Amino acid sequence: KNKENGWDVGIHVDAASGGFVAPFVVPELEWDFRCSRVVSINVSGHKYGMTYAGVGWCIWRSPEYLPKSLIFNINYLGSEQASFTLNFSKGAAHVIAQYYVLIRLGRNGFKKIMSNLTATADHLAARLKATGYFEIMSETGGRGLPLVAFRLKEKHHFNEFDISSKLRERGWIVPAYTMAPKVEHLKMLRVVVREDFSRSRCEILVRDIIAAVRALEAVDEENINKRREHIEKHSLTSLHASHEATYKPKTDDGADVETTEEPKAAKGIC
Repeated sequence: KNKENGWDVGIHVDAASGGFVAPFVVPELEWDFRCSRVVSINVSGHKYGMTYAGVGWCIWRSPEYLPKSLIFNINYLGSEQASFTLNFSKGAAHVIAQYYVLIRLGRNGFKKIMSNLTATADHLAARLKATGYFEIMSETGGRGLPLVAFRLKEKHHFNEFDISSKLRERGWIVPAYTMAPKVEHLKMLRVVVREDFSRSRCEILVRDIIAAVRALEAVDEENINKRREHIEKHSLTSLHASHEATYKPKTDDGADVETTEEPKAAKGIC
């Protein structure tokens, strides 16, 4: 399009998750500065960079591509200096942690870890598919991130959100989603494979997913709907959750205060 229309439009690559995966799992994939039109890349250190939340990186091909509006000139250290930051004052602990991880692991360390995560994700996908309950929606074999997105293969009287809720009883937080507009009737579950997600932990998760499905199969639709209503009403994360209680004024010693007013309904978010 640039050539056809005489444009000179560069490309920014949002590599928030894949930036720390693709170079080590599929190094032959050209998505970075090897592509002449790519002028900037961002990546999140707290995802597959293996540091804690709050650090991310953005790299430009050369200074000419960095917008001048993002640069501040300061002189409070005695001389004119250019400063570039997206969030101004902040502790450097995240930066130090990322620097340590990069130096400690190096290219070979990252390659081993990311290859292992990819193999674990492939194993999880294969195990879930083998149950006969699920269809795998994510790529395998290093063609995507180390995660598994899956949905129920057949229609049941329960759905992916019910499975997610059931898994919470076993301590797992496996989020369920509806798809984008026009395909929002499709739902899916997603497991992101991180460094501490071992093969043995993977097997425990598969066991608990199968147990959750079988438990839901044993419950009729009416009771599943009641369960959904209960969760919606009492969930700590639901904005619709509420309860009603009767409030009566009391004296300091706990006795009811005589009043002609009707008791008031006290509402609150659980």
